[in-house]
Formats: sequence, structure tokens, C-alpha cells
Amino acid sequence: MMNPLSIFIYGALKAYEVLSRISHDMKWQIKIKNLLKSGRCPKLSKEQVVDIKKFYSEKKVQGIKTYWHRFYFGCNGIYSAEYIPENLFYIYMEPKLNNRETASVLMDKNMLEKLIPGFKQPKTVIKNINGFFFNNKGEIITRNTVLEILKRYAAVVIKPSLDTGGGKNVSILTNKDMGKDNLNQLLDVYGKNFIVQQKLEQHELMANLNFSSLNTFRVMTYLRNSEVVILSAIVRMGRNGAVTDNSTTGGVSCGVKPDGTLNAIGYQLSGDKFFATSTGTKFDQIHLPFFEEIRSSVEQFHREMPYFKIISWDLAIDKKGDVVLIEVNLKGQDITFHQLNNGPVLKLLLDEL
Repeated sequence: MMNPLSIFIYGALKAYEVLSRISHDMKWQIKIKNLLKSGRCPKLSKEQVVDIKKFYSEKKVQGIKTYWHRFYFGCNGIYSAEYIPENLFYIYMEPKLNNRETASVLMDKNMLEKLIPGFKQPKTVIKNINGFFFNNKGEIITRNTVLEILKRYAAVVIKPSLDTGGGKNVSILTNKDMGKDNLNQLLDVYGKNFIVQQKLEQHELMANLNFSSLNTFRVMTYLRNSEVVILSAIVRMGRNGAVTDNSTTGGVSCGVKPDGTLNAIGYQLSGDKFFATSTGTKFDQIHLPFFEEIRSSVEQFHREMPYFKIISWDLAIDKKGDVVLIEVNLKGQDITFHQLNNGPVLKLLLDEL
């Protein structure tokens, strides 16, 4: 039998959980209403609204809002009752599918090569974990040794290792940046919990999407019984001058078909449409012949991570044509660019939850 203190603590935790859900729901409602202010998305018909509410009612989901359906349909012209609103996915579905406590460890970029050693990854130069510097052999080193090591490389990438997303605070250092004063200043800015890796030389076909950025595949997989299902795949590319391919720096995503050809239209997360890369190549003229190796890799490694039923993989292709793991996304996985580019591809999650 629970004592009064236990009852109070349990009640407080439940109240916090409810208030947190309400707060997050309001955040995503504000987000979608701002997206709809562009005026590009006309209101859904009464028949479509009835259809969406009926579909979700049959899935035992009541009070569904149709703002996200309106946004996706208004942008890509693909109507479906089966789109999943962001608030429903982030607040209810993702926490049920993935162990959030374990996810925090695996999403630490400093731990990734130890936790998934069989997946090819960019070569580590320096790690900073909780303020301690490590070389690529795992030995603790001094700050002065860090400066000496960095000077040996023509180009490196430095980025935070925890709580990152959207390509925030990713920097490329070249020889001209390797002066002692510049490096010391940069290390001070990053503080602790970051990783320095050799700059990846990407495959020519990937570089042609945009020369200034590392362009990557984002692949969402679902572990279903003994089967790994690829729900959706997109390729992300930066715009002229951008270092990363992320939406926060103006990046564009485009759906990838199983045969490696791209959709005719790409999107920014705002819903803005693009028909060609920053280099002028039309998307529907691009074929990226890497999808079979990508499929094989994500299927293999998702089976080794059963704590997480849904994973979004960020994958690059190096100059040899090998698939290289950049990041695994287990919390806050962005579903909007999947549904913008590829339609209602997440329906399977609704069917099985």
C-alpha cells in the first residue's frame, strides 16, 4: 500500500506529464498555424474533414485536428486521411515506440562509434566528453596536445555531441584556421561535449547536389517483428555556400524512390517547392545508385537496436561509394519532410499502435 508521500509524488509526476503534453501540443499547434499563414494551403473541403475524422476515430484517436493534413495536401497535392500530425507523433507515438532514456546515450555522437562499431563512420580526430579531451585512440590528452593534433589535418569538422539537431553549430576548419589563437578561441566557444572528425570526401554524385555542403540521405526505418521496413527515404542537400544540408540553413529535401531516382519536386520545411538543385540539375533527372547498400546497412543495424522500433538514419556516401553513418535520430525525428516529399508513408505506425 502506498504511503501519503508516495501518493503525492505519484500525483505530482502525473500532473507534470499532463501539463508537459499540453505545453508541447500548444507548441506544435502554433507551428502549424504559422505555416498555414503563407496562404498556399486552401482549406480542406467538408467531405475531406469528415473523412479524416472518421479515419482517426476508427483508429481510436479522438479530437484530431486537420491543420497538418491541410498543410501537406496544400503543398504536395496528395490528399490522404492517413497523414500523421506532428503533435500526435511527438507526444504519443514516438515515446511509445522508443526507449527515450536509452536514446539519449545512443544519440551522443561521442559514443556512436563504440555503440555501432560495425557501421562505417567519419574518422575521429578529437573528442571532448564532459570537458576531458581524448585522441582517436581513446587516451586522455591535454589542450596543448589537441592544438598540435589539429594542425596535422587539412580540414576537419567540429560539432556538438549532445542535444544537437538542424546542423546547429557545425563548423569546418581548414589549414588557415589552425593558428593557435584561433583554435583556442574556438575550443572556448564549444566548451565541452563536442567531437572533431576528418572532413568526409563525399561521392561525386552527392557533391553535385551542392558543392559546399555534405549532402545526406535521411532514411526512416521501422522494426516490425523480425522485419525492418523502410518507411521513407529522402536526400537532403544544402544551398549555395551552406556547410550543412539542414533545413535551418535553407536546405532542401527530395524524396528518393527504391530504384534511386528522385521525385520531380523537393521541399523546404516551410513547404516551399524546388525543382532543381542549387547547381541547376532537375531533380527528376538525378539517379543515386546507392539505395541497395543503404537498405542492407539500415536493415542490418536496426535489428541490433531493438530498444528502438523507429529510427531515422543520417547517411553520407564517401568517395568510394560506401555508406557512412553520420547520426542516428531516436527522439524528435522529423516527419514533416517525409510526408511532404513522399505522402502518407507513416500509416503503418497507426495500423500497429
